[in-house]
Amino acid sequence: MKGTIKDLLKVSGVHGYALIQDKSIQIKLPSKHKFSGSKESIKMLYDNLVPVEKRPGNVVEIFLEDMVLTIFVNGTIMLVVISSTRVNLALLRMTGKLVIANMVKERR
Repeated sequence: MKGTIKDLLKVSGVHGYALIQDKSIQIKLPSKHKFSGSKESIKMLYDNLVPVEKRPGNVVEIFLEDMVLTIFVNGTIMLVVISSTRVNLALLRMTGKLVIANMVKERR
Protein backbone atom coordinates (compact mmCIF):
# COMPACT_ATOMS: atom_id res chain seq x y z
CA MET A 1 0.00 0.00 0.00
CA LYS A 2 1.50 3.30 -1.10
CA GLY A 3 -0.92 5.57 0.72
CA THR A 4 -2.72 7.31 -2.13
CA ILE A 5 -6.21 8.79 -2.31
CA LYS A 6 -7.26 5.75 -4.40
CA ASP A 7 -6.13 3.43 -1.58
CA LEU A 8 -8.12 5.52 0.86
CA LEU A 9 -11.28 5.32 -1.25
CA LYS A 10 -10.91 1.51 -1.48
CA VAL A 11 -11.40 1.17 2.30
CA SER A 12 -14.86 -0.27 2.77
CA GLY A 13 -17.23 2.34 4.23
CA VAL A 14 -15.41 5.46 2.99
CA HIS A 15 -17.81 7.84 1.24
CA GLY A 16 -15.31 10.48 0.14
CA TYR A 17 -12.90 13.14 1.27
CA ALA A 18 -12.15 16.84 1.47
CA LEU A 19 -8.64 18.13 0.95
CA ILE A 20 -7.74 21.62 2.14
CA GLN A 21 -4.41 23.30 1.41
CA ASP A 22 -4.05 26.96 2.32
CA LYS A 23 -6.97 28.57 0.43
CA SER A 24 -7.97 25.72 -1.89
CA ILE A 25 -10.66 23.19 -1.00
CA GLN A 26 -11.31 20.01 -2.98
CA ILE A 27 -14.33 17.92 -1.98
CA LYS A 28 -15.02 14.51 -3.54
CA LEU A 29 -18.31 13.00 -2.37
CA PRO A 30 -21.32 11.45 -4.08
CA SER A 31 -23.51 14.31 -5.34
CA LYS A 32 -26.47 13.37 -3.15
CA HIS A 33 -24.43 12.96 0.03
CA LYS A 34 -25.73 15.22 2.79
CA PHE A 35 -22.22 16.53 3.53
CA SER A 36 -21.35 17.41 -0.09
CA GLY A 37 -22.46 21.06 0.12
CA SER A 38 -20.59 21.87 3.32
CA LYS A 39 -17.68 23.85 1.96
CA GLU A 40 -18.12 26.58 4.58
CA SER A 41 -18.24 24.08 7.46
CA ILE A 42 -15.08 22.38 6.27
CA LYS A 43 -13.34 25.74 5.90
CA MET A 44 -14.35 26.59 9.51
CA LEU A 45 -12.86 23.27 10.67
CA TYR A 46 -9.64 24.10 8.81
CA ASP A 47 -9.44 27.58 10.34
CA ASN A 48 -9.93 26.17 13.85
CA LEU A 49 -7.63 23.14 13.56
CA VAL A 50 -4.72 24.61 11.61
CA PRO A 51 -3.43 27.49 13.71
CA VAL A 52 -0.52 29.73 12.76
CA GLU A 53 1.93 27.43 14.54
CA LYS A 54 2.25 24.14 12.70
CA ARG A 55 1.26 20.94 14.51
CA PRO A 56 2.30 17.89 12.48
CA GLY A 57 0.67 14.50 12.78
CA ASN A 58 -2.68 15.25 14.38
CA VAL A 59 -5.72 13.00 13.90
CA VAL A 60 -9.17 14.18 15.01
CA GLU A 61 -12.27 11.99 14.85
CA ILE A 62 -15.78 13.38 14.97
CA PHE A 63 -18.56 10.84 15.39
CA LEU A 64 -21.97 11.88 14.08
CA GLU A 65 -25.19 9.87 14.04
CA ASP A 66 -24.60 8.14 10.73
CA MET A 67 -21.05 9.03 9.72
CA VAL A 68 -17.53 9.58 11.01
CA LEU A 69 -15.29 12.49 10.05
CA THR A 70 -11.64 11.56 10.40
CA ILE A 71 -9.42 14.62 10.09
CA PHE A 72 -5.69 14.39 9.39
CA VAL A 73 -3.71 17.60 9.94
CA ASN A 74 -0.08 18.09 8.99
CA GLY A 75 1.28 21.60 8.67
CA THR A 76 -1.10 23.58 6.50
CA ILE A 77 -2.63 20.51 4.82
CA MET A 78 -5.84 19.00 6.16
CA LEU A 79 -7.50 15.83 4.89
CA VAL A 80 -11.07 15.10 6.02
CA VAL A 81 -12.30 11.57 5.33
CA ILE A 82 -16.06 11.05 5.48
CA SER A 83 -17.07 7.47 6.19
CA SER A 84 -19.87 5.33 7.55
CA THR A 85 -19.93 4.30 11.20
CA ARG A 86 -19.11 0.72 10.17
CA VAL A 87 -15.73 1.55 8.66
CA ASN A 88 -12.58 -0.17 9.90
CA LEU A 89 -11.17 2.82 11.80
CA ALA A 90 -7.72 1.30 12.33
CA LEU A 91 -7.27 0.76 8.58
CA LEU A 92 -8.68 4.21 7.86
CA ARG A 93 -6.27 5.88 10.31
CA MET A 94 -3.26 4.01 8.95
CA THR A 95 -4.12 4.75 5.31
CA GLY A 96 -4.96 8.38 6.05
CA LYS A 97 -1.65 8.93 7.83
CA LEU A 98 0.20 7.50 4.83
CA VAL A 99 -1.76 9.73 2.44
CA ILE A 100 -1.12 12.95 4.40
CA ALA A 101 2.58 12.03 4.84
CA ASN A 102 2.94 11.50 1.08
CA MET A 103 1.23 14.85 0.39
CA VAL A 104 3.61 16.67 2.71
CA LYS A 105 6.59 14.85 1.17
CA GLU A 106 5.49 15.80 -2.38
CA ARG A 107 4.98 19.40 -1.37
CA ARG A 108 8.61 19.80 -0.24
